[in-house]
Formats: sequence, C-alpha cells, structure tokens
Amino acid sequence: MKRKFVQIAALCLSIALFMASGGGQTGSAASSGASGKIIRVGLHHDGSYGTGAMEGLNMANSTGAGFRFGYYNSANQFTALGSTTEKAVSVVKTMNVCYGTLNGYTSYHSGVTSSVAVGEYHLQASGPYSTFAAAQSAAAKYEGGFPAYIGGEFYARIGNYTTRAKAVEAQEAFAAQGVSTVLKGTSEYSVNVVVTGTNTILFQFDDLGKGTGLGVEPNGSGAGKYVTLSKNKLYYGGFRFERIGGKDMTVVNMVDFEDYVKGVVATEMSTSWPVEALKAQAVAARSYAATLGTRHSGSHFDICDNTHCQAYTGQTRAGANSDAAGDQTVGQYAMYNGKVAETFYYSSNGGASEGSANVWGGSQSSYPYLVGRPDPYEAKAGVSNDWTKTVTSSVLVTGMKKLGYTNIGSSIVSIAVTSLTESGNPRKVTFTDSNGKSYSIDTRYVVGMLSLRSYRYGFSAAAIAYPSGTDAGPGDGVNINGSTTADSTSGLYAIDGNGNVSAVDGDAYVITSGGVTQLEPGSGGGTGTGSSGAAGSLSSTTGSNGSFTFIGRGWGHNVGMSQYGAYAMANMGWNYQQILQFYYTGITVGYM
Repeated sequence: MKRKFVQIAALCLSIALFMASGGGQTGSAASSGASGKIIRVGLHHDGSYGTGAMEGLNMANSTGAGFRFGYYNSANQFTALGSTTEKAVSVVKTMNVCYGTLNGYTSYHSGVTSSVAVGEYHLQASGPYSTFAAAQSAAAKYEGGFPAYIGGEFYARIGNYTTRAKAVEAQEAFAAQGVSTVLKGTSEYSVNVVVTGTNTILFQFDDLGKGTGLGVEPNGSGAGKYVTLSKNKLYYGGFRFERIGGKDMTVVNMVDFEDYVKGVVATEMSTSWPVEALKAQAVAARSYAATLGTRHSGSHFDICDNTHCQAYTGQTRAGANSDAAGDQTVGQYAMYNGKVAETFYYSSNGGASEGSANVWGGSQSSYPYLVGRPDPYEAKAGVSNDWTKTVTSSVLVTGMKKLGYTNIGSSIVSIAVTSLTESGNPRKVTFTDSNGKSYSIDTRYVVGMLSLRSYRYGFSAAAIAYPSGTDAGPGDGVNINGSTTADSTSGLYAIDGNGNVSAVDGDAYVITSGGVTQLEPGSGGGTGTGSSGAAGSLSSTTGSNGSFTFIGRGWGHNVGMSQYGAYAMANMGWNYQQILQFYYTGITVGYM
C-alpha cells in the first residue's frame, strides 16, 4: 500500500501544511419527507433469489378506509378504477383456489381443500360499461355479482364456479328467468380481489397479458400515510399483482424511494443504535439502491427485498431513530467523481475490510473507493463474531475438483495462508495433496468453495488478530505549529522542496515526537498515535485425522462498510459522513 508521510519537526519544516476551507458535502439540504420517486420492490416472486410467487395474498388496513383498485402506468403512477370499504381483502389468481393453510401460511391455495373455494368459472351478465360504478351497480342486481375490468373495459359478472358443469347449470337457471349470460372460463392473466376468508369477489382484473397488473392501494380518508399489513409485515405505498407468463402472482411493493430507504435502515440495523450509525446506513442504502438500476427488470420490478439486493421489511421494524436517519439525510448519496458510489456493506469484517478485486475479481480500478483497510474500531462494538469451520479432506478434494483441479491427489495433507492482502486478510491459500503437489488458490475461491462466513480467517488466533489502534475518536488529531489540529487530509496541502503544492489524499501519516499518527482520508477522524497496521498473519495447519479447522472472524463479504464498525464509531463520536469516508475511500457525501 502506498503511504504518504508528512514530516513535522519542532525547529525545521521540510513540508508545510496549510488548512483550506471546504467540506465533504455539496448542494443544498433537501427537506425531509417523500421523494416523489417510486421504487418497485419485489416481495414475492420466482427466480433464484425469490421467495416464490403467490396464489393468494392477504392484505389488511386498519388505518385507512379499505382499498382502491387500479393499475400503475409506465411512470409508476396509480390510476384508480374502483374501491371497497372492506379492510381485509385477499388477491388471488383466477383459478380454483381454496382458503386454508399451506406451508404455514393461511390464505388461498390450489393445494388445499376447504368449504371456502373461489372458482375459476363465471357468468358475464352485461357490459361493457365506462365506469366501475356502472358495472358495480349492474352486478349488484344478482346474488354473487361483481364488477370486472377486462382488457380496459368494465363488465358485470356473476358467481364463481369450480367446474364448467356447475357454471352451465347456473347459466341455464338464469336463462329460465329470462337473463342471458355468457360463460367465461379461467384466464391465465386474471386475478380476483375477495373478502378474506370468503369466496365473495369484490373485483376482477385482467390485463390480457399487457403487463400492467392489478394495483391495490390503501383507500385513505385524510392526510397522512396509510399502512398495509401483509404476511405479518407493514408496508407504506401500494402493491402490484401480475401473473407474468400466466403463472402465480408476482407481488411488488410500489413505495416512495425515501420510505423504502427508511425500511432498509430499520431492517439492516437495530433502531436502538446511535443515529449517526443509522444515518450512515441510510446513505449507504440509498446509494446502493440507486446504483442497482433495474436488476430485476425481467421480473418487472427494480429491486428485491432480501440480501441479494437489500433486506427490506417495509415499516415493520421502523422506529424514531431509523425514521430520523432517513429524514436527516434525505437525498444524500455517497459520491465519487461526480457519480453515485456502489456502497456495498455487510455485518462485520473481523478487523479489516477487503478490496473488491480480492473478493469478486476484476480490476480494483473499477471500484477505487472499495479498497481494503485495517479496521481497529469494529472491535469496540462488543460483539462476538468469531467462528470456526471444520472440513474434511474429502470435502476439500471434491471442492477443488469443481474448481478445475482434476489431477489433485486422493487427499489434502496441509493448508497454508501463503500471502496477505494490504489489509491483512488472506490473499492466497496453498493446499498440498498426498502426492506432494501444491495448489495456490485465490481467497475468493476458497471462501466460495467452503462457504466461509467472512474473508478474515486463518489457522491460528494471530491470523485474525485485530489491528492495533487507540481509542482515538474524531476529535483527536495532530497539532500543527501549536495552533491548528488536523485529524484528516481534508483541506491539507503539501509543499515540496521545489515549491510545488499538491493536495494530500489517500493514506497520509504524520511523524511527530510522539510517534506516528494516521490522517484519515476526507473528513474522517484520526486513529490516534501508535501503529495501525493490518495485523493478521500467515498461518498453516496439517489438520487432525484428515480434518482441517478454519478460524475466522466477521460475517459478510468484507467489502465496504462494516455495520458493527459504524455502530462502534458512532459511539465514539464519529458522524455519519466520517464513518462513510472511512469505509469508502475518497467519497464525499452530497446530492446528485
């Protein structure tokens, strides 16, 4: 790691430092509240990172006046078609489903039987109509009547029958009364809104595969935000139900971007944590969401609600601190060279973050702000994050063959961490087989092969030692000429012997009579006097009875911000900008 040393002597200065005005933030402060931008969050969907599309989903609203139905246009704006005062409704796919419990969830499923069945056959009595009210009025003339919106037009429909024969029997009964109807079977894109726990249909929606889906929002009756309860979670905003490709329903939370950020903060961190840590999480979550773009566009939403993107449980865990963190950082992002930084984060690094290239491959220059660095602060969080993992020789051989080492011997006899990254984590791990042949493997392949919990590991306690450091917080620094204290490189300039002036950035160290002090990049706090080396060390093992135990510390991929590190730093007095600039090298905190 390239280091810059600034020599300060009592009688002679070979390099002069000057303080310049300026800070990390740019732009004017945005007011708290809604952003006006809607983000589409996938809650239930198929795919590698999905929890599964739904056949039926229950929704309840105790703070509004029921629900309104409609659809979202291409700009994510809601167009209302109709409404209900019912406060507990379910949206179900238009196929035969019964109300019951399946896999621990009580709703409507095709895999259960019960006396409450919503059938897939209906009778169309009249239409088209120009409004929901007209169709609803016409449908009200018949028992089991309901309004339907099919391909952009309203109709009055009757009943729900589980077989075609039952529908034909009902049709003949209506004909005997002089009422002409048209039999309508199931549609692969249609959904029904029913009163939860019954087979009473309130509304049927079918976009005929055009991809709009059904929109459902709380039917508010006054100022304020309204919360919807679904699957024991609370959500702001509305919901879109779409049967993509005629399958089960993909359910998307259509929510204001800033409300989404608050939901992520409350899910990713405890709301009892210091507000400055929560504010750092808010900026990181907002920035990361902005850089993901439309990762899940193929499933018709922007971002999912699990750790494939960011963990999000709506407002379920929200508290005063997490809401304040969102409100006090509204519109603020981590910026690098005028662009929003991709702010990866994780639970704990065990003493050192790691560069993106060592974890995911590629060029480190693609993510200049995601470089690894020793982290002496996380240890002060008081959390136990040590772990061990024992694996057998046969597991190692199988794993290495999958990596392409097909000529490996029948067993592994020793393992050694043979090189370290700049931050003190393993870079290369060497496996020696029973034939005496050694294989040096990049750490990212080792972590992936063995599903290790973090990138800080080895085979001895020394290998995962915390880097040395002091309890210095952001108020500590270096006294310059007895008058000014500097604890970061922000606003510092160096003059060399030829009179050339250049900004001091990166890792800068000041040598004084008291020792060596590191100045943090940007406006971060100083680490204080004393060594702040990477710690960690090379280590090896020959195993025991054909098994090898990895000793590690931390939880996550180690790239970017440690959440427990942010917690510890906030407790030490660091503000959220300083925390972010410690973990994301060279960024500023500002507005797009």
